[in-house]
Amino acid sequence: MEWTLIAFVVTVVLVASTAQTLVGFGFALIAVPFFVAVLDVKDTVALTTLLGLVNSALVARHAWRHVPWRTVSWMLAGSLVGMPVGLAVLLFAPEDALRLGVGASTLVMAAALASGVRLGDSSIARELGVGLLSGVLNTSTSMNGPPVVLYLQGLEHPPQSFRGGLAVFFTAVSVMTLAAFLATGVVTLFAAGLAAAALPAVFAGRFAAPPARLRLVDRADGGISGGSRSPRPDQPAHLAIQLAPDQA
Repeated sequence: MEWTLIAFVVTVVLVASTAQTLVGFGFALIAVPFFVAVLDVKDTVALTTLLGLVNSALVARHAWRHVPWRTVSWMLAGSLVGMPVGLAVLLFAPEDALRLGVGASTLVMAAALASGVRLGDSSIARELGVGLLSGVLNTSTSMNGPPVVLYLQGLEHPPQSFRGGLAVFFTAVSVMTLAAFLATGVVTLFAAGLAAAALPAVFAGRFAAPPARLRLVDRADGGISGGSRSPRPDQPAHLAIQLAPDQA
């Protein structure tokens, strides 16, 4: 295993972990496009799942008290249905097709997040559908976050519920995905070794976020800005997400 590769992976993980500590999501969306440039897709997905599980669990251990459990439960049910489909794609699709799929998924999901699109009001059917799509994306590309983020933002949960829902959902899905990957041989010794080498960067990223709170404000109110004023408890997540490292 080359030291330059390890250094590259560690750097990417540090950046991705810091981002997720600050806003509650984004680890895979940042890491996967970089990993897939130097690794094959299966190792990329396995590595991201291993490290993403640790990252999400660190957030979930504090945020679980604020989880909107009904919503998260239905999305998890949908994910269970979608995960075998994504796994079949990962196992049997040609490598070039997988790379193309990862690239296209990255562009589409980044554009959707940037546009602030909403996925509609709360309903069991929508939650199952969001979970199904997330499950397919998770086991095929490891980038399952954007559908869930967009849906929860549209429900206008308070920031703590938004963050808690994401953290618990990502942790639970990552555990199920990792079990499926271990059972089907997706996790190689090479991927496990890279994950072990990069694991300290996950913890470092948690504490690399600045002590000052980060507030993300809706673009209609002026975009992204910082401040020390705490959001109201009932303020929806898409209007203000104000976080500190000790809340992660």
